[in-house]
Amino acid sequence: MTKTVGSAPPTTEDAPADRTPVVAAAKVSALAIPLLGVLGGVQGTAPNIASTALVGASRALHMTGSTQALAASVQTMAIAATVITTGLLADRLGRRRVLMAALVVGAIGNLVVAAAPTSAIYMVGMAVTGVGLGAVYGAAFAYIKAVARPGGLAGAMGTFTAVIMLTTILLTFLGGTLSGTNWRLTFVLLPVICVVSMAAVWRILPAQPRIVGGSLDLVGQFLLGLGVISFLYSFSQFAESLTSPKTLVPLAVGIVLLTAFFIWESRVDGAFYPVSIFRSPVFIAALFAGFIYNFGTAASFLQVTNLWQYVNGLPSSKVALWQLPLLAAGIVAGFVTGRLMTNGLTNRVAILVGGVTTAAGMLLLALFHDSTHLIGFLPGLLLTGAGVVIAAVPFGNLILAEAPASALGPVSSSKTTVGQFFYTIGFSVSTVMIDRLTHGGVVHRLQHAGVAANQISTGLDAVNVYASRGTAPNTAIGTAALRDAVQSYGHAFVVSFTVFAVLMVAAAVAGAAMLRNGEPGHGPATASGPT
Repeated sequence: MTKTVGSAPPTTEDAPADRTPVVAAAKVSALAIPLLGVLGGVQGTAPNIASTALVGASRALHMTGSTQALAASVQTMAIAATVITTGLLADRLGRRRVLMAALVVGAIGNLVVAAAPTSAIYMVGMAVTGVGLGAVYGAAFAYIKAVARPGGLAGAMGTFTAVIMLTTILLTFLGGTLSGTNWRLTFVLLPVICVVSMAAVWRILPAQPRIVGGSLDLVGQFLLGLGVISFLYSFSQFAESLTSPKTLVPLAVGIVLLTAFFIWESRVDGAFYPVSIFRSPVFIAALFAGFIYNFGTAASFLQVTNLWQYVNGLPSSKVALWQLPLLAAGIVAGFVTGRLMTNGLTNRVAILVGGVTTAAGMLLLALFHDSTHLIGFLPGLLLTGAGVVIAAVPFGNLILAEAPASALGPVSSSKTTVGQFFYTIGFSVSTVMIDRLTHGGVVHRLQHAGVAANQISTGLDAVNVYASRGTAPNTAIGTAALRDAVQSYGHAFVVSFTVFAVLMVAAAVAGAAMLRNGEPGHGPATASGPT
């Protein structure tokens, strides 16, 4: 099946277009959007596979605790730091050409990891993987604007999001299966998918006109890349300490560099990123929707999984099964939301529905956190999984609608950078909040029971050993501390998820307020954005 897109004369990626190209007339395969979703899922799967294989890799390569933490985050930092730059390259060199090259880079990075003889080579491979697969996602996301049928951007976004989630589930399962045999085999899966995808990209996706001219703005790219790396590294250290120089120095450096980036881009001629877009109500509304999706996903997925393991005592195999409703609800929500928005549901309403649904799910998870059966968690899982994905559709839809044609690559790719920011914040903040509340609860309970002050630290150490290694305490104080930790963790989960629910509603209301004067193509809200 094919469809016609656009009305301009045909062009190829070898033929430069002007600074504001129009989409070429072409017969576009109905498989184009699902293919783009698969490509997005490849990038989404990579961190999951890396996490699954990290235990085996850290043992084989003799990683220390700090090295293991860096190995777990280097891919994410590489994606966030380079994806806007690779989006610019896609504009300049041709989106299909860069997409295929990025698949090669991502495959090479995984193969380097698979063959890594040392932890240093392992991290080099992870960084290369992040650069390549970040570019894959950025190019795939920007391609939606070219292959979606006229008036069908929201529907295409819903399909794209749903296929990403389905692909991520399937490939993560396959990766986990391979990891059970040998951790190195895990990193052979994505290179195979990348090679197959290259053939599909060449066959299915139409060539796009290049955007020629303009400065590469190396200073701006340098400030942005280093600022993002510093900022994300700082947040990755939150779980260790909120006041350590390892946390505060990178945070300060990141803030300074990102501030310098915004000042530079707003004043220099030939800036590669139109920072004026951050004054657009439409773009700001997209950021609030992105907060619901990324923060909500990180906090719910991680902390519910931890709750099941630490409080309910579920084995890893059962945890994976209990996660399925959360993921399946997102797949259905993506398709349904895209269809409803195609038929008239506005971005404003979708953001409100997504935020309120996510909040309701989080409150139900908090209310039934001590359930011993999946049925107790099911309503909360379904609502949370659906809610974050409902918000994900306007998140992508509004960014593509507001992206100026002359900077489509950098602006569309910033969705990934923004997403990594909010996801990392959600991951770190939820971990720190629950950890601190649990720690305080254990201390309070032990003190109330009359435990001597010099024995409390011994009990806390026993809890930490159990959390990191699964080794049950063999002392009376350790056993008492672990029992108190289970109760305190449940209380911390309830408090945290109540706070997160309030944040989801606040973000939804703020995002909807940004669109109160109209939406892209329907009112004055877009007038304030860049053109």
